[in-house]
Amino acid sequence: MTNDKNGYSMKEIADLLGVSKMKVYRTITRNHYKEQYKVGQTLYFGEVVKNLLEKEIKEETVTEDHNTKQKDYLVEELRDRVQSQQDQIVKLTRLLDQSQQLQLMAENKIKQLENKTSDEQAENDSSEVGTQSNNVDTPRDNTERGFWSRLFNSKSR
Repeated sequence: MTNDKNGYSMKEIADLLGVSKMKVYRTITRNHYKEQYKVGQTLYFGEVVKNLLEKEIKEETVTEDHNTKQKDYLVEELRDRVQSQQDQIVKLTRLLDQSQQLQLMAENKIKQLENKTSDEQAENDSSEVGTQSNNVDTPRDNTERGFWSRLFNSKSR
C-alpha cells in the first residue's frame, strides 16, 4: 500500500482506517497537516501524520458515538413526555365529556322543574280566575266605548 518513498495517500489512509476519503481530507485540512511529498495531484503523508489522523478520527468516532447515545436518550425522553401528554389529553377529554353530560342532565332537571311549577301555577291561576270571574264584572271591550273615550282613555262611560 505504501509508495516506494514511504508515504500514504489519502485514499490509502481512509482504507486503513475504514472511513471515507472525505473524512480524512477534512481532518487533514482542519488540523493543517502538511504532506510529505506530492506526485502529480496525489498528496502523500508520512507515518507520523497517518498515526495522528488515526488517533484524531478514533476520538471523533468515540465522540460521535457518545453524541449518538445522548441523542438517542433525548429522543426517548421526548417520546416519553409526548406519550404522557397524550395520556393527559385523553383523560382531560374524558373529564370534559363527563362534565358536559352532567351539565346537560342538570339543565334537563331544571327544565322539568320549571315545567312542573308552571303547570302548577297555571292550575292555581285557572282556579283563581274561576273564583274571581264570579265576583267581578268583566271589563268592557274597547270596541263598546266611543271614539273619544278610547282616544283619551277615559274610564267614564
